[in-house]
Amino acid sequence: MRYARIKTITALIEKCIAVAFNFTLHACPVNFNVPLLKQAIVSPTHYMVDKTFHFKANTRYNSISIISETDFRTLRTGNNDLQSRINWKHPEQLALSNLISLTGILLFIPPPKHICLLGVGAGCLIHFFRHHYPDHHITAVEIDGELLDIMHEHMALPCADDNLTYIVDDAANYLENNQQKFDLILFDLFLGNKSPNWLLHEAFIKQVFLMLNKQGGVGYNLLIDSEAEFTRYYKNLRKVFQQQTLCLAVEDLDNTLAFAFRQPEHSEDMSKNLEKAMMLSNQFGVNYMETLSEIYSTNPTGAGVI
Repeated sequence: MRYARIKTITALIEKCIAVAFNFTLHACPVNFNVPLLKQAIVSPTHYMVDKTFHFKANTRYNSISIISETDFRTLRTGNNDLQSRINWKHPEQLALSNLISLTGILLFIPPPKHICLLGVGAGCLIHFFRHHYPDHHITAVEIDGELLDIMHEHMALPCADDNLTYIVDDAANYLENNQQKFDLILFDLFLGNKSPNWLLHEAFIKQVFLMLNKQGGVGYNLLIDSEAEFTRYYKNLRKVFQQQTLCLAVEDLDNTLAFAFRQPEHSEDMSKNLEKAMMLSNQFGVNYMETLSEIYSTNPTGAGVI
């Protein structure tokens, strides 16, 4: 998760409407599916502790710092960009607005029994899904094995077990070779301060489509600088998923979220969507009514899912 300056919601609304209507570890076991060079990287290196930062580290792929606060631990990049934050006492409670909005995809799919998370970070989404769906299986893909070790030790990242599998691999390579089907796929990975270019290509969108079960959905947490680039990506997404898509901005952040579904649970039924938003808000302690309101404000009705 990377963050930049404020993006106006109006611009995103215009883009979505236009596109919609134009295209109707040491302590914890880790599964490795990577070359030997990557498998050799299993421990944090070049770290230090000081009075300001709880922890600093340089891995093969990341330079990070972990800052301890009263109730939170915050993961930042070497450039001091906010990457993740967890509530130390209640890690299942999402502390960042973009992740709350990202889990809004649950409004439109049945409870996911098989979940794939591409990009682990501090493990915020793993904590959330482990708590609320303890019997469901999570596959978490992360290229940085060193980072996983650090997160296990310093951010309470859960260890692998029967319902949680870690795969240390490049996400693009994983998508190209994966044969497993999922009910929910979430992308929360970045290259520097933007989404990797390959993630936006139609070929990878098609691969994601094939990885989903019948009523499955995919959620993208994106940072895309170019309006033209986002428009191309969203056209491809709607083409592959036959217009069954949604997008929304995250207030006060540059993140844009996109959802796509093989077959939405409730098609164009506002009353059922409101009912489910109320139910999940009570179940998870998250204000999904606000998320749903933003979805209806950003996406034109009659253009697909709503």
